[in-house]
Amino acid sequence: MSTSLKEMEFQLELLRVQESLPADELQDMVFLCSDLIAAKDLSAVSSGTELFPLLEKRDLLSEEDPSLLLELLRIMKHNSLIRNLHSDAFTQTDFSTFPQRISPYRQLLYEVSESICDQDLKNIKFLLIKTLPRKKLEKEMTLLQLFLEMEKEDLLGEDNLDVLQEIIAKIHPGLEKRIVQYKRESSGEMVIAQETGINSSMSYTPAPPSPLTSEDTMEDQVDRLSLTGASEISGDQSQHVAFSSNLSSTENQEIQTYEMKGDWRGVCLIINNCDFSGCDLGNREGTDIDKASLEGVFQWLGFEVVVEQNCDHKRMLQVLRDLAARDHTPADCVVCCVLSHGRVDGIVGVDGKTVTFREMMETLSPYQCSSLFQKPKLFFIQACRGTKQQRAVFPQTFPEDEDTPVSDAAVPRDSIPEAADYLLATSTVPDCVSYRETGKGTWFIQSLCHNLQLLVPRGTDLLSILTQVNNDVSQKTDRSGSKKQMPQPEFTLTKRVVFPPPKTRPPLQ
Repeated sequence: MSTSLKEMEFQLELLRVQESLPADELQDMVFLCSDLIAAKDLSAVSSGTELFPLLEKRDLLSEEDPSLLLELLRIMKHNSLIRNLHSDAFTQTDFSTFPQRISPYRQLLYEVSESICDQDLKNIKFLLIKTLPRKKLEKEMTLLQLFLEMEKEDLLGEDNLDVLQEIIAKIHPGLEKRIVQYKRESSGEMVIAQETGINSSMSYTPAPPSPLTSEDTMEDQVDRLSLTGASEISGDQSQHVAFSSNLSSTENQEIQTYEMKGDWRGVCLIINNCDFSGCDLGNREGTDIDKASLEGVFQWLGFEVVVEQNCDHKRMLQVLRDLAARDHTPADCVVCCVLSHGRVDGIVGVDGKTVTFREMMETLSPYQCSSLFQKPKLFFIQACRGTKQQRAVFPQTFPEDEDTPVSDAAVPRDSIPEAADYLLATSTVPDCVSYRETGKGTWFIQSLCHNLQLLVPRGTDLLSILTQVNNDVSQKTDRSGSKKQMPQPEFTLTKRVVFPPPKTRPPLQ
């Protein structure tokens, strides 16, 4: 295709975006760009056909680098629109190589605005009536426009969020935690001070992670994360005493439980990869047995089950982004089950290419899906985490007619993002294989389904159920007694997960 035709194709895609966005969302886009272009230049912008040429003129948008537009659409959760952009500029570009241009501060304000209803906006204006000119407050303006007015009056800024925090605390206390977390992250505070030898009187409130700018940043964050909550206490005697006094104030408090009151428990996404004929990996015979078991159990638990078959690496990420694009406000939680091969650096799609744990799980982060904020995000992964076999200590034998277990490949030594309310339950520990019987399914998934059916009606919490799964799977072995497997849950849950007992009978296995 000639250069001129490519340029025209790119402009047609920009026109498609312009026509797909209502006027208020175009103004949201203008707000997100307000750190990139002078306010006087943006003040007259009322449409995409005015904004996009302005971005192009400032070398912020081009056919060679359309990443800013993709970043804006992703922040605004227009995943389906992104999917329908077909020009070479979008389909043949690796956007992970481009820098993030929209500041965490702008994204924070946009996130706040998306959580505020019309009545909340009226209340915010009322609280500002003695601070901002009444004439401006009486105008019909969005919350983002109000934020711009506050910035002009020096009442709001990247390092000046006190007024906003005070107002939001009165209007929407849940959002105040998000602002507090942003302030901590932007100031570089260490919220695990008692364990690092730094004195701190601040308590830690779990909140969504800040946007990541590099792989190293995530590595640093994961290194600081105690996934199971079991951390060693080190340091001098004064630190030990301070920590003990904090324990004494909470030792009599009951562990809280996530709210599970809705008729609709949420979505359970099952990604079932069986056919690997398109690459050099073997087909995963028996995985459909696991899929059927998971479907039956999670439907019984009150979930809307969505099944995706034989996904390549791009499709796996896309179905997760589609899940994040849904409104989960009425849901109690979200579940994602992945049945596939694996390698050291990630879950394998049917094309033989990998998706890391982080890539998968960050698609459901509160930044990508605000309606899942403070709701449990539960991942169950059936795949190996390496190629080593665990030694059998107390081997058992199968009858002679039992299927011989086979292993899937290997999954990463990779951990969940530093954010609250995640559970990552994997079928095996790092570096080791997990097993699948072609006639019965995998040890891990079958034990998980069995114990959910058995223990949920008794009111048992999910982590206790997974402990029983660990026990069951650890006792399994092959005919020779040489193959063993040990599942591993990792979590940043802040409360207990207890599913309400279903009113119907559990599905038969």
